[in-house]
Amino acid sequence: MKQTAIFNEKTLGSVHGPYVQGTKYRDLFFTTQIATYPDGTKPETDDMAPNDYYEQTKRCLENAALAAAEVGSTLEDCLTCRIYILDYNMYSEVNRAYKEIMPNAPFPTRACVRVSRMLPNVLVEMEFIFRCNE
Repeated sequence: MKQTAIFNEKTLGSVHGPYVQGTKYRDLFFTTQIATYPDGTKPETDDMAPNDYYEQTKRCLENAALAAAEVGSTLEDCLTCRIYILDYNMYSEVNRAYKEIMPNAPFPTRACVRVSRMLPNVLVEMEFIFRCNE
């Protein structure tokens, strides 16, 4: 299986473990995002978006758009999205940010899963599959 790892710290920020920001396989691009800021754009205090479901969802989507751009794609090329959240009572805040950032319908397929734990300060994690335009 021939795949290409996407690893652009200048655009996407550094990773904090043994993984890459995305993987391209044939005409598909896979990426998982949390609400970190790309290098050079983060506030002075932290590299995570505020402890808020709306803001973290927005940042995850903005990060996904940056990652997709590495393979010539945009959010409009998103085929599916999986959202992991800690508190399902905040689902409306996730949807509010999602509707603001994602292009208009047809939306990609989507799942939202409540999880019991994530990394410290992470409220939302999002997994995407895009169609590549390269």
